[in-house]
Amino acid sequence: MDGAPYIDPDVDPSRPVCGICPSKRLPRDRFVVYDRPNRECPFNPDDGFRYTAAGLPDIAEGTPACVHPHKIGLEPDRIAPEYTPEPPDDEAATPRGRSRWRLFARGR
Repeated sequence: MDGAPYIDPDVDPSRPVCGICPSKRLPRDRFVVYDRPNRECPFNPDDGFRYTAAGLPDIAEGTPACVHPHKIGLEPDRIAPEYTPEPPDDEAATPRGRSRWRLFARGR
């Protein structure tokens, strides 16, 4: 590893940095910062860290990611997109007839 970790928890124990945060093991230029957990930086259960997903513009797949910028005192440099709900599906909005289960559950 080239460079000291961005945060040394032994020097500044007042920072509530997560145990898996890349700032504890990598210098600042080796990880990205998101404003919150999202699909672009999924948790990897194999090693317990978060990494960027494939197909992101300007970020290599597998780059370590921090998702709590307020804990490490940084602004997000990769901000998650705003949530936009999917438009309703026309078939899902159409009411269906009574199912057999409902009739059976009512004791009919």
